[in-house]
Amino acid sequence: MVSIKIATHTGFCSGVKRAVQLVQQSLSTHKGSVYSLGPVIHNHRVMEILKHNKLRIVSSIDNIKPGATLILPSHGSSHLTEFKASQKRLRLVNTMCPYVSLVQKICAKLNRDGLQVLIVGDRAHPEIKALLDIVPTARVITRMKEVRANIFSGKRIGIISQTTQSRRFFIDVVNSILKKNQKVSEVHIFNTICLDTSRRQEEVKELAGLVDVLLVIGSKSSANTKRLLVIGQAINKNSYLVESERSRFPAVIKKARRVGVISGASTPSWLVEKVVEKLKKYGGNKK
Repeated sequence: MVSIKIATHTGFCSGVKRAVQLVQQSLSTHKGSVYSLGPVIHNHRVMEILKHNKLRIVSSIDNIKPGATLILPSHGSSHLTEFKASQKRLRLVNTMCPYVSLVQKICAKLNRDGLQVLIVGDRAHPEIKALLDIVPTARVITRMKEVRANIFSGKRIGIISQTTQSRRFFIDVVNSILKKNQKVSEVHIFNTICLDTSRRQEEVKELAGLVDVLLVIGSKSSANTKRLLVIGQAINKNSYLVESERSRFPAVIKKARRVGVISGASTPSWLVEKVVEKLKKYGGNKK
């Protein structure tokens, strides 16, 4: 019989939970059309349900009629977006995670204080795009090889991180920056990886070493989910991303005695339970 070990940190984080609740409230109380500028959160199943409940997903404000309701995503949005929304007299519902909002304030303050802002994160991620809208002169470091030597000599720099970044990668990048730029005049370092992300990353390390197979539940579009998978795979080669109970499970599960389950922060608890129920059909025993 397969033993199923479920991580303590599964289901929505508080920021995602708040965002989904705000959307549901808007859909039930606001008259007229309710739009979202891109996905509110990065989970396909949740967005399917919200669209079924009449949430309209658009890629541009130009596609929204004046006076409608616009949901701003949990990972942040640009000032230009908000300006265009005001021009169209849109009713704004800002679902931005409070922690993402805090990072934006830190980023802005570092810039006001005259520091060169460095952001460790994925350049294409909406959260980073929003930060670059606030501080266009900020430099984004996505890969280690982008850390160059002696480019900050005599300069004051401030280093922050994408909220869903790997803590190990953030620390490695900071160390590399300081090692290659020993003549920097001043350094301010803010570990802006959110607490929930850090907790899940620590737990996935432990869980991956205890089981034969590790399942990370969440969407491929979710940055924090993908990071959990990468961390898990570094410890246990039998680590897989499973988007939902509809997904095909890896064949290795049939031979496993212990299966670990953890989820990304944008994965709802009910989806985790559905995956666990499917696992039980393999003879699993939940622990």
